[in-house]
Amino acid sequence: MVEVKKIIELESRLKTLRYDEWINNVLFSFNWWLLLFLTIIPWILWLKYVQRDRLISILLYGALITIYSILLDDIGAYLQLWVYQFQLVPITPRLNPIVLAVMPVSYMFIYQIFRKWKTFIIAQTILAFGAAFITEPFFEKLGIYKLLNWNYLISFFIYILLGTFNKIIVDKIEKYKFTT
Repeated sequence: MVEVKKIIELESRLKTLRYDEWINNVLFSFNWWLLLFLTIIPWILWLKYVQRDRLISILLYGALITIYSILLDDIGAYLQLWVYQFQLVPITPRLNPIVLAVMPVSYMFIYQIFRKWKTFIIAQTILAFGAAFITEPFFEKLGIYKLLNWNYLISFFIYILLGTFNKIIVDKIEKYKFTT
């Protein structure tokens, strides 16, 4: 039980260090404002352009993207594959503006617009390329994101698999819905 007590002490110290860093160097910085913008604007665009007649399927697709993104991001942070040096709020190790706004909304637009598999895969590959080889390096340059034991190529394939896997699931559910 001594180990549990030590873990709790270290977690408490880490929480204090993260909060102090956030208050002193993150809150109201350029990167903080960028993260706030990236949290709000995607959802405003989504509300304006979502196809209301397919709302349930699109929301299910986005919810699955969000769930798997949170899971993968938490695993990556836990394994110290990457670290986020800027957070909108200092309560989780994940980059919430990306996993709760940018990713689900981007994926939902791809799912909404490209219904046929061929065009979906092409659009999904373009999205994955932009996320892995443009956005991630840009966030790294800004100091928001730091790779520790990871590379962009792995991200690229995960982004493609994430969208494709969830399209398979939602398409199967849609077929089931219409056959019963």
